[in-house]
Amino acid sequence: MVKVIYISFFLLMSGLFGQYRSPSDSHQHQWALRIYKGYATYRPLMAIITYGDMPRERHDTGIRGIDLSRTMIRNWRGLPLDWSLRAGFIHHNEMGYQPDHNQYTLFFQGHYYRRVLGFPVTFFIGEGLSYSELVPYVEGRETYRLSNRRSNLMNYLNVGFELKTSHLFPGLGYDFVSVGFAVSHRSGIYEQVKLFNNTKGGGNFVTLFTEYKF
Repeated sequence: MVKVIYISFFLLMSGLFGQYRSPSDSHQHQWALRIYKGYATYRPLMAIITYGDMPRERHDTGIRGIDLSRTMIRNWRGLPLDWSLRAGFIHHNEMGYQPDHNQYTLFFQGHYYRRVLGFPVTFFIGEGLSYSELVPYVEGRETYRLSNRRSNLMNYLNVGFELKTSHLFPGLGYDFVSVGFAVSHRSGIYEQVKLFNNTKGGGNFVTLFTEYKF
């Protein structure tokens, strides 16, 4: 399933849109800091990224987070594709259904540069690990329903896109500040793995973010 998501995501971007790579990108901005906020949705990841089906889950739980990343590889195999290593801290607002708690993520992310309707856009998808001090409330309900299990440690996916503010607001925005959309996904896709307590199911949070590159 994870491979299907990766292949579908990049083939869609390759087939529909033109390549983009800023001449200055190869020598700037090794680091990035992302600040984001979002809400839980009960819809699966593929429904969110393919046709934008992302209603708010009825318990109204949410997250706030911050990621720090460093670009590790640029122009991978001659493609407009960079790879970064990212570490994240997420705070869960559980709306009184259980105590609020923190989540920690570590993952690799691919950044694919395309042009959409004349705008340079960066699409990204990342995979790694997520450890949560408590199992997020909405996620725990879903995994317990599907597998009678929960897990603090889960596989992690992060999928979305971003645009530089200098392209959105010429003359006002900055080349090193971008805004975007991302789905934060704790996944039970590896149900057979004991490390994840053989948990099936997962949880999605839809987020908006601002990212500062330096």
